[in-house]
Amino acid sequence: MTNVRKNSAKLTREDLKIAPESPTMKRQELAVPCEFSVRNSMVISDETSDQTPAVEPSDQTRKTVRHAPLVYRVEEIAQLLAISNRAAYNLCNTTKDFKVIRLGTSIRVSKQSFDDWFAAV
Repeated sequence: MTNVRKNSAKLTREDLKIAPESPTMKRQELAVPCEFSVRNSMVISDETSDQTPAVEPSDQTRKTVRHAPLVYRVEEIAQLLAISNRAAYNLCNTTKDFKVIRLGTSIRVSKQSFDDWFAAV
């Protein structure tokens, strides 16, 4: 910094300014040597380059793939069977007809075994 405080008790606005040659105040402008236009996920450049051109990701790669869950929650069982949640919990606690998975206090039902049982009923 080129500005030096004259009296530490009295600071003026000029004393607080950063010198123009300070690297924090320099504005950096980047010059782009060529222009790009994107058409059908391919980049077309008006300059030739040794590197392969960048390709924008397609819509399929941008979206995260969501997998269907392999289990039902007890509330979902209640909706499928049109019964109350309490009746669905009682069914899950007493049945041997489909696979019930207990994880701590959570209860899950295998979709495959429940769907097979439900189709047979």
